[in-house]
This record gives sequence, structure tokens and C-alpha cells, in this order.
Amino acid sequence: MRAWLGITLLLAAGAALAQFRPLRFDDDFSAQRRECAGNNDGSACWKDRPIGDHVRLSVGGDLRWRYEHTGNPRYGLERQDRRGVLMQRGSVFADLHLGAHWRGFAQLASSVTRGRAAGPSPVDENRLDPANLFVEWQSAGDGEDGIGMRAGLQELQFGSGRVIDAREGPNVRRSFDAVRGYATRGPWRIDAFAAAPRQNRPGSFDDARSRTQALRGIYATRTGGIASWDVYALHFEDTVARYVQGVSHERRWSAGTRVFGSRQAWDWNWELALQGGHFGDAAIRAWSLATDTGYTFAGAAGQPRVALLIAVASGDKDPGDDRLGTVNSLYPRGNYFGDEATLGPRNFFNIHPALTLRLAPGVQLNASLDFFWRHSIRDGVYAPNGMLIRAAGDSRARYVATIASLGAIWTLAPGWSSTAAVAYAQPGAFLRETGAGDVLSFVSIAVQYRF
Repeated sequence: MRAWLGITLLLAAGAALAQFRPLRFDDDFSAQRRECAGNNDGSACWKDRPIGDHVRLSVGGDLRWRYEHTGNPRYGLERQDRRGVLMQRGSVFADLHLGAHWRGFAQLASSVTRGRAAGPSPVDENRLDPANLFVEWQSAGDGEDGIGMRAGLQELQFGSGRVIDAREGPNVRRSFDAVRGYATRGPWRIDAFAAAPRQNRPGSFDDARSRTQALRGIYATRTGGIASWDVYALHFEDTVARYVQGVSHERRWSAGTRVFGSRQAWDWNWELALQGGHFGDAAIRAWSLATDTGYTFAGAAGQPRVALLIAVASGDKDPGDDRLGTVNSLYPRGNYFGDEATLGPRNFFNIHPALTLRLAPGVQLNASLDFFWRHSIRDGVYAPNGMLIRAAGDSRARYVATIASLGAIWTLAPGWSSTAAVAYAQPGAFLRETGAGDVLSFVSIAVQYRF
């Protein structure tokens, strides 16, 4: 027991100094490095330790336990879990720096799931596979202007995760086989990359590069004082893409911009994307707009933030013509609209008022109410992964669902966090008319430790 207590305290010492990032290869150990320079007892130095001349090794990992129960999964279209689902995810990594320019990063991840009546989905279980395994060269040190190149298996995440995200919500995160070059100068960062997603398989060391999908693009960010903005151009290809029109070869380009920032009590995060290309012989003409505008009452108890999120994504107006109007959100975050993760960002119009309260320094409460409509009555409703949930059929109804949700985030201690969420989803006329009329309920609780 004393040994375990000592290890925990040792890990906590490093965790208190490290700044953890969503992508673990971006973790910041600079504060720990400065502490170690003046502290020779080594109690806080295990995360970033010199192992030779001009060679440093950083290690770390994470563990997440999550329980969730969904009543009437996918509005009654899927089998009911008996007692809910228990998920466990963990990873360990090693980050080796050779001199000022070279780096190797390796991260192994394991995800297992128990209790799902229909069996684990591709985002539920992956027993053991690398999540990141790359080599990187950079011309300058951390935080300095310069250029760099990263090649190998890696997670990608840009902007708010509306288009490309590592998919933190589900049990299995998303990785790519990619070559990525970047340049930083002053307020600018520009990334250019060519990538293919990894196909998640449930066994060990059996994931593979997708043979059907590819993604190439440029993503630029300019960080400002009040307002910052992103611009990007992406080209996506899928040889077996599926829409209501059928299955064909999709070649799609996306051009987008995001404006985000804050001024006094106001904050905003708006993103617009236009898409073109071809789906077989059909021309692609699609678009999406997502807005998040908030106001924080800093002087009130709990510093409440009230926000209004309005978003719309185009749908296909006529499956029988020579044009495809359904937007493709590519690789978005898994819990795009909420932890229940039932609806995805295709063919929708959404109004989403939200409230955030800070009940204590480490406790945050979130409440929201989502209203969903179909953008086009000739197109269906889609899941977060792009799979069609319900085709339009003979229904001309637009209203899809109303979802009320309540969540909490609790930072227990350095490295430790806990989340809880409940949601209630009432199907609208469209879901009822197409055979998905059961009320959906959802509850989840998760604990995560990062070191």
C-alpha cells in the first residue's frame, strides 16, 4: 500500500506541473523542466528526463473508465442493452527528443467494451494498437518560429473539430497515416498534409490504412488579440461513398473559414464551409454554417455563460437528379451535438440554447436544449459517423427531435477529471413517421486520469 501511495504521489507531482493537451504529443512540460533544473531530488522530473547527451525522454499515458446506459438506442432501431455498457480506455506513450531538431513519438492504446447488446461497434473496441507512431523534424525549438515535418501514424485535430478531429468522445480515438508539414511565423501557423484514416479493428495490432478514403489539405490559423481566424482547403476522396442516391466514387473539395475570439463578456466561434466536386457523374454542391455566440456574466455567482448555437448543413434536394447536395463533414468529433451522439451534421437545421455555470473552482455544470429539423425533406437523417439512420421515404415532415441534456465536469486533482451527463430525446414527426418513434434516454459517468 505504501508503494502504491508513493507512486501516486510521484505521478501527481509531475501531473501538477505538466499541461496536458487533447493530443498528447502536444503536452507542455516546460514548467516541469524549469522545476527540475533547480530541484535535484527528482520528485517532479520523471515526465521529462535527460538520458544522455542532447537526448531527453518524456513518458505518460491516460486511463478512462466510462459507464453509459441508453434507453431505446437510436430511437428504438437498435437492440436494448440490458444493464448498460462499461468501457475502458488506456494508453501509454514515450516521447524521445534527439538534439534540438529530431523527435520520435510512440503511443499504444487499448479500448475494451462490455455490455452492448448488439456487440461492440468499430468505435467501441480496439484491444491494442498504436494511436501515434511518427518521426518529426523541426528547424527550431518549441515555441519558436520555424518549419517542421511529421511522418507516420498520427492523430489530427484542427479548429473546433467540426471537420477533422481525434474523436475524444467515443471509446476508440481516430488516427491517420499521414505526412504533415507545418510553418509558424508570428501569429500564423500553416499546416499542409496528406493522410488516410486508419480502419479500427477489434483485435491487437490489426488496424490498417484505409484503402478507400484519402484526405489532403492546407489549414492556416492566425491568432489575434480579439479575433482569430482559420482558413482551409481540403480534398476528400472515397471510392465507395454511400448516400441516398446510391454508392459511387466521391471526390469532394471543401473551402472553409472559422472566426473565433472574445471581447469583454462576449465570445464567438463561427464557421462556414462550401463544398464541390463529383459523386460518380453527379456534381456536388453543398455547404454548412455553424455558429456559437456566448455572453458571460462575470460578476454573477457561478459566472454563468449563456450561449446560442445555430447551425445548418445542406441536404440533397432530389436523389434522382445529377446533383448531390448533402454536406460531408469528413472526420468530425464523435459527440458533435452532445454526449448521447445520436444525430450527425448532415442535412439538418439546429437551434441550441445552452447555459454553463461554475459551481466551484473545479466544478462546471452544462445544460442545453437542442431542436433539430431536416434541411431538405428529400434527404434523410444521419448518424455522427455519416451513416444514414432513416431515409426520407414518404415523409415530408421536417422536425426530427428535441434533446434536453444536463452535464457536469469535475476536476478532482491534477491529472484527474470526472464527467456525468443525462439526456432525454423526444422524436419528432419525421422519426415517428419513418418507424423510429421511441423516446431515447441516456445517462453516462466517466472518470479519467492523465499522467
